[in-house]
Amino acid sequence: MPSASRALRFAATLIAVVLTIAGCSRVGVAYNTGDFLVKGYARDYLDLTSAQVGRWDPVLKEALARHRVEELPYLAAFFDRVLTASQLGFDARNMICLTGEFLDLYRRQARFAVTLAAPLLVELTPAQLQRLERRFQDEAAEDRAELAGRNSEYERLKRARRYVKSIEDWTGSLNAEQQLIVGDVTARMPGRQSNLIEYRTHKRDQLIAMLTSGADEPAVEGFITAWLVDFSDLPSEITQVGEEMRERIVELFVRLGASLDAGQRERLEKRLRGIRDDFLNLQTQPRLAPLSC
Repeated sequence: MPSASRALRFAATLIAVVLTIAGCSRVGVAYNTGDFLVKGYARDYLDLTSAQVGRWDPVLKEALARHRVEELPYLAAFFDRVLTASQLGFDARNMICLTGEFLDLYRRQARFAVTLAAPLLVELTPAQLQRLERRFQDEAAEDRAELAGRNSEYERLKRARRYVKSIEDWTGSLNAEQQLIVGDVTARMPGRQSNLIEYRTHKRDQLIAMLTSGADEPAVEGFITAWLVDFSDLPSEITQVGEEMRERIVELFVRLGASLDAGQRERLEKRLRGIRDDFLNLQTQPRLAPLSC
């Protein structure tokens, strides 16, 4: 799924904690230590003082408690739907629906992340803001240098290896034919684009300017929501890249899903069932939220 994970890394931290723990064998442990993970990332990335972290701690605890009640049913439901799709056979219809549900799930988690980020950002001192601005500038320079020095063949192979490794975490080893499928589909995925780097840099510059001018928390929260949740001013060419990526993900699931042997499918479905059940067990009153799929 196309994501805004590098648009503002702190704002995406909660999303990463919530969504990537699905790859952990002990979802409950990972979820229950989410406050520690988010707090550590925020402290390091924003160079926060102990006093700032202390003032923010009640906000974090309240948000995570609310997340457990409101969002875990959606996470459980999503993995239940993926499990059902696997049992029925991944096809274009169910995969288009599931990728749409994943985007909706991202937006729900992103709203929580924004709620957490805004009160911290408005508390940054001028010195902290200067350091954050330098960090943004350094990351943009690294991104531009990486893009300028890119070898397309190397990037194609690297992307294919990354996808194979990720898929094998869920299915077990892929055979040669399956690896060829992954290589073919990922070779046609859109690569990193310079316009995305420039868009992110522009939005970061706007954020720094807002914070430097003393914008209040509602204004900052509204700005980040429009940027990272609603994608309200996302350039059309970047939106198109996201659509192309979604098409390739659908194709990959359909083609690879049809090639899975009994052992691979059993491992995949056991993993999906376990994660669904973990998200159910983390709830005080377990339920699956209604999804459109």
